[in-house]
Parts: sequence; C-alpha cells; structure tokens
Amino acid sequence: MKKPIYTDKELLELIAQDNKDAFQELFHLYYESLARSLLRYSRDPEQIKDWIQEISLKLWDQRATLHLAGIKNVKAYIIIVARNFVLRETSKKKQIKFISRDELNEADIADNQLEEKFAHLELIKGYAAALANLPPRTRDAFYLNREHGMTYSKVAEKMGTSVKTVEAQISSAISSLRRQLISFF
Repeated sequence: MKKPIYTDKELLELIAQDNKDAFQELFHLYYESLARSLLRYSRDPEQIKDWIQEISLKLWDQRATLHLAGIKNVKAYIIIVARNFVLRETSKKKQIKFISRDELNEADIADNQLEEKFAHLELIKGYAAALANLPPRTRDAFYLNREHGMTYSKVAEKMGTSVKTVEAQISSAISSLRRQLISFF
C-alpha cells in the first residue's frame, strides 16, 4: 500500500472545504478496514460494497454538519458511523446476521484487526461507562429508543411521560455521551 500524501487531519480540513478528491482519498485509505469491520454483519461482498457506498454518500452529504476538526481517530470514527448505519439498516429489515466467535476465530486476523478490536472494546467500555453515568430515566429513554428501536411516542407511553420529555431526555443523553466519548475520536 502506498503511503498517503496527506495526513488524516489534512484530509479532514480539505473535506471541510468541499474537496471531493480528499474525501475519496480518505475512504480509499480506510476502505479495507471498513469492509473487514462490516464482515461481522454480512459475508456478502456486494452488500458490504453497497453499505460502504451508502455510508460514504451520507457522510459526504452531511460533511457541513459534521464536526470534522474534532475527530481524533478517523478510522475509528468511520467504523463506528458504519456500524451504526448498518445496525439501523438491518434492524429496519430485521435481517441482522451476527457471526459467531468461532467464525471470527477461523478468519484470518491481521495485526491491525487486533488493534481495531482493542479500540472497539475500549470504546464499548467507554460507552457502557458513559451510559451508567446518565440519570436513570434519561438512560431508560435512550436505551428504549436507541437499543430497542422504539419511537419517542412508544417510549413516552412505556415510561408514562410526555413525548417532549422523552425528546429532551434523549437529546440530553446524546449530548452527554458525545462529551464523554469525544476522546475516542
């Protein structure tokens, strides 16, 4: 693999200036890592290519609203965005296929994959700790909405509160999680 011309930070700065070439370079740089991380959700190479294309289009369309300068670990950021995208897509279709640990162990695992797994585990630990720091009702509202896919109105009904309260709690949870997890990016 050839050495990149720009650093991740330089690429992010160029992307913030609407530079499509920089965006393509960034995705080319992390394409393999991203594809490997998506193997957890599908073994179909065409599905993975489609997801990556949709993710890249979504990120390009949202580049103006993303806080690119605050991203510390671009690779981890892209992988997390991809994971969240795939989880949302697959939960809509209810077709999520997790690969067992045995299947993962049988796959060829390169050194950088081990690093990715370690970073991912650290992020999961940080996420769990950040969730634990949320007030109980806020955590419950967030969990029901994000982890169980319930709508705000369903969450409000289940918790015996108003939709506006649920919206405020989830917004508060997202802000708190973002602040606590910023060091991972």
